[in-house]
Amino acid sequence: EERLKAYPHQFSGGMRQRVAIAIALLHKPDLIIADEPTTALDVTIQGQILAEAQKLCSNFGTSMIWITHDLSVVAGLADDIAVMYAGKVVEAGPVGQVLDTPLHPYTVGLIGSVPSRNRRGEPLRQIPGMTPSLLDLPSGCAFRSRCPRAERNCAEPPPMAELRPGQSARCIHPHLEEAVAA
Repeated sequence: EERLKAYPHQFSGGMRQRVAIAIALLHKPDLIIADEPTTALDVTIQGQILAEAQKLCSNFGTSMIWITHDLSVVAGLADDIAVMYAGKVVEAGPVGQVLDTPLHPYTVGLIGSVPSRNRRGEPLRQIPGMTPSLLDLPSGCAFRSRCPRAERNCAEPPPMAELRPGQSARCIHPHLEEAVAA
């Protein structure tokens, strides 16, 4: 009753996200697209939002596309993942498979840049170079100027290809080893 008369600025960030999810589900849509819905929320509230979103989607039979930079969110939430670089999907497949055995060098770098308890005391890894301007993308693979596997033939646009059952990548020189040390 008290919340019904409140203004949006009187709600916490987590409460505003809950309201946004509830509004999105009002008409029982088949699909919700959530773009960084837990950014700037503390971990406890983030966990609550994720659990509520999963429960509500399950109850209503709604699918959700979750757009995020946070791989830990994806690992616990998604069934499938699509990794994008410079506006294109560079890898796609079951979330566990992609995160455990990535194929595309960008996915490998992205996973390697996540802080880990297994690498205490080590500096954070980063992907060298700069992201290209989306207004002036290079020909061929957009990641090639930053890629440790780049060769001359990367100047040609790589096709998206299924390289493992259910797992595809857009790369001429993918990581096909069983596991990649991230």
